[in-house]
Amino acid sequence: MSAFSYENKTPIISVNSVSYDYRNSQGESIARGVRGIDLDVYQGEFVVLLGHNGSGKSTLAKLLNGFCVPDEGSVTVAGIDTKDDLKIYDIRSKIGMVFQNPDNQMVAAIIEDDMAFGPENLGVPRDEIEERITWALDVVNMSEHRKRSPSKLSGGQKQRIAIASVLAMMPDVLILDESTAMLDPKGRKEVMDTARMLNCQKGMTVILITHYMDEAIEADRVVVLDEGKILTSGTPKEVFSKVDLIKSAGLELPIASKISSELIALGYDIPFALTDEELAEGICKLKSKI
Repeated sequence: MSAFSYENKTPIISVNSVSYDYRNSQGESIARGVRGIDLDVYQGEFVVLLGHNGSGKSTLAKLLNGFCVPDEGSVTVAGIDTKDDLKIYDIRSKIGMVFQNPDNQMVAAIIEDDMAFGPENLGVPRDEIEERITWALDVVNMSEHRKRSPSKLSGGQKQRIAIASVLAMMPDVLILDESTAMLDPKGRKEVMDTARMLNCQKGMTVILITHYMDEAIEADRVVVLDEGKILTSGTPKEVFSKVDLIKSAGLELPIASKISSELIALGYDIPFALTDEELAEGICKLKSKI
């Protein structure tokens, strides 16, 4: 489990009393996005945003990198307000975003050309772009695919290339917006292993939006959204131990947490578990008492 320390840390992202509504062409509100959100994200933190469809988690992600700007309140990235149109490229260079479908992020027929697109738009010199591409592909363990077409890759490989394309822009923060939703278990593992490596070994801030509860277990912090508001936040154990609250948000507990909470409800003296290992250890200790 992570042991991220918040002591003496300053936020890289600050969300202050933010509200946002989706509007039609006449400017009329047609759907709630988020309402009254306050959230700080710190450099090197791994944060997971959870919530059912329509809870506001993807809207919040778009607010973080300036795709959307608040109707009320403010979002700052490294001290830059996302409403400052003159500095929007500064914000986009600091926050990279990977979406659910990697095909929607690919603009070129060859991987290295696709990866060069973002840095070129940021005005990075060509020789430095080449260095960044080499580094980013090495980070996600995809160097041998540099000259290939993305269409020849598996879903997990495509998503790792999408991550590498974002890394080539050297962001401080990586946002993964349902980036494992369309993948099989092997592809999900590839992407999650890459995200954890970037966080643990490279010190990159990672914000993961997911509906897979098991992907939240190793986060530093879990934030649960419901109806456009933050319902609760805390460490994975703090959040998932609020069993009734999680269910009220339309979410499932991780399997080990669900089993341990049901055993506890039946009167068994077993600790609340997040992982299969914790559950097995608790059951073994329980059996030794019988």
